[in-house]
Amino acid sequence: MINKIYGVGKYAVSMSVHITTGNGLAVFISGGERPHLGGVALASPSAEIDGQQLSSCDLWTLTVPGHKDAQLAQKIAKKLCTALGEPVSVSLGVHIEHATMDEIKLLCNNVEAAADLFLKEYLKKD
Repeated sequence: MINKIYGVGKYAVSMSVHITTGNGLAVFISGGERPHLGGVALASPSAEIDGQQLSSCDLWTLTVPGHKDAQLAQKIAKKLCTALGEPVSVSLGVHIEHATMDEIKLLCNNVEAAADLFLKEYLKKD
């Protein structure tokens, strides 16, 4: 398992990545004042038809009612799947009570930065 933390205080996010023994990553990202599970995204490299790949990856999303976390989970799952060429599931939940748009943006940027940091280090291993 690989753990990354990005940001400070109530804007910090934690990213845990479980690398499966076969092919794929299971990722959990949480943070803010009230970490939780708000949404899940699964990205898988797209199928090939007649030797042509249809897209970089296929995506499926599940959302806990009333949460928007699945949108960010989908973005991170697609980023990792496209870069690594393997299936990626992302479970995500970040929350700041009464957040301003700037705070939401900062929290989302920290999630993306954590994913970028993981990706940079993971690709360096190969």
